[in-house]
Amino acid sequence: MKRPAWRLLSGCLLAALAACAGAATPPSYSTGYYRAIVVRNYRRAFGYLAPGATGPDGSKLTLRSFLQLAHMLDGIGRPVTQFSIGVAPSEVVMTLYRAKYGPYHTHLRMALTGHGWPIDFIDRI
Repeated sequence: MKRPAWRLLSGCLLAALAACAGAATPPSYSTGYYRAIVVRNYRRAFGYLAPGATGPDGSKLTLRSFLQLAHMLDGIGRPVTQFSIGVAPSEVVMTLYRAKYGPYHTHLRMALTGHGWPIDFIDRI
């Protein structure tokens, strides 16, 4: 059975990224980010974002705007209590759980920098 070329390529890319010494891979950044979200350490979560990272409305996220967004979403849907991860070639798809909404998906776009793979875009927390 043949695997589609994109799946093979994405598997090779992830294997190559994992082999890079000293550079965290996209999944490790996204899991660290959501571990901080689950324990509501939003300042630490913000540290996983790349400089100039943008939010759901396309504007640059500052610590203040990120904290406002996180607290607003916690107030509306309750805090994130658990997550799971799926990786695509250009993004990480997280499945989150909030008591009021149940499971939902969020997408993180990663950017390779000299310090690893910080998060360049989030569509929600």
